[in-house]
Amino acid sequence: MHQALKLCAGLGLLALAGCGGTAGSDSRALTAQDCRAYYVHTYKLDGMDAAQILGEEQLAKDSQTCADTGMVTKRHYDCAMAAKSVADLPACGMPNT
Repeated sequence: MHQALKLCAGLGLLALAGCGGTAGSDSRALTAQDCRAYYVHTYKLDGMDAAQILGEEQLAKDSQTCADTGMVTKRHYDCAMAAKSVADLPACGMPNT
């Protein structure tokens, strides 16, 4: 399992490392659907199925928490969603950046 995902998979958080200027903004107005898509995509990049690993109930809960707390910025979301591989994710920085 990807190192960053190992650290946070139980909490449904993705701690990814270090980014510069990317598309998007510091806005934290992601919906639960956006957050779910984010989790599904980033887990998939690492060859994992988020729903299978977290379970549907936990994935839904984590997606709603992500949306409610604004823990992922639009800038990070846009960068991570454009990533084509796990190797691209460090350029996106931490989810709250």
